[in-house]
Amino acid sequence: MMKLNIEEKGKPVRCAIIGIGSMGKKYASKIGSGKIDGLTLTAVCCRSAENAEWAAANLEPSVGIYRSEDMLYEASQSFDAVLIVTPHKQHPAMAVRALQVGKHVMCDKPAGITTADAHMINEAAGCSEKVYAMMCHQRTYAQYRKIKELLEEQAIGQLTRVSLENSNYFRTQYYHHSAGWRSSWNGEGGGLLINQGYHLLDMWQYLFGLPQSVYADIPFGKYNDFAVDDEATLIMDYPGKMTGLFVVSTGEGSRTERLEITGTAGRILLDGQKLQLTRFDCDVREYGKKAQVTSRQELHETVEEYQFGTPEQAYETMLQNFADAILKGEDLIAPGVEGADTLELVNAAYLSAWQGKKIFLPVDREQYISALHEKEENERNGESK
Repeated sequence: MMKLNIEEKGKPVRCAIIGIGSMGKKYASKIGSGKIDGLTLTAVCCRSAENAEWAAANLEPSVGIYRSEDMLYEASQSFDAVLIVTPHKQHPAMAVRALQVGKHVMCDKPAGITTADAHMINEAAGCSEKVYAMMCHQRTYAQYRKIKELLEEQAIGQLTRVSLENSNYFRTQYYHHSAGWRSSWNGEGGGLLINQGYHLLDMWQYLFGLPQSVYADIPFGKYNDFAVDDEATLIMDYPGKMTGLFVVSTGEGSRTERLEITGTAGRILLDGQKLQLTRFDCDVREYGKKAQVTSRQELHETVEEYQFGTPEQAYETMLQNFADAILKGEDLIAPGVEGADTLELVNAAYLSAWQGKKIFLPVDREQYISALHEKEENERNGESK
């Protein structure tokens, strides 16, 4: 990871934001208000007149407002880093351009819509040696940090099964219609899995790594009249016969956030903000072989419980980490290169659902791109399912 030049030490990182939609405004306000130590806002790029007016009314007069990416780069001497907050398909070209001209990059998720997109950015980042981060803010949540710690300690032994069920991200038709690019193959490159579900899949691969195969059952357009996904069930196979079940929906009125991690020496159960850690007094595999009883009569356990509050300051933490990585060489919470791993899961799931079979990783990039183009064409021709 490369720091700013020696003569820039002690100076704040000058940041430009590309995309001043709802999230772009949020980031601009946080940086512009001085909440992020070592990061200052010097430019924004917004195509719409409405967003340009918002920037002029809400940001400091010193912040340059540009109506195109080319205009922004004509003033490239005014910023050291870019924060990309645009529709998904624009991320790869924008990130590569920034890296190639020597700018640090924080990209809102995802790193494009295909693994080919992600690897293109990774290659540019490797050549530039600049900081490349992804805005995967759920990695800052205390409950996930605790789970990561427990897994690294092998607190529950060898993992045997993982199950996630999440219906937290309920979305209305108003949401799906709130921007022309949303919830479509042509605009967003998918639906639930590449948008809301991406956060969950990022956390999944962050905690458990990538599986060797994915089988997906996706009832496209189950709750909405569109061609993409609003519900998905994924079954994953790992080396050592660990299995994973991943169920997510944006169409259910009830709220469920449950993650169960089963191991040979215990279990981790996260239900909302409550985490329960169960430890056995011995490895269950050995118990099963040696116990002279029919079931769990002699298997003893201890239970610890942790209660976490509602996550706060997650975006501030990510932005601060970005600044500290540039100025101090600190490790990134979410290195941008890991965006390729999450897209492996997304692409594998879509390809599995389209073909009706298990997909082994890594995904065949050309095969996926060809299948995606077919879905885009069908969508343009008015096929909603």
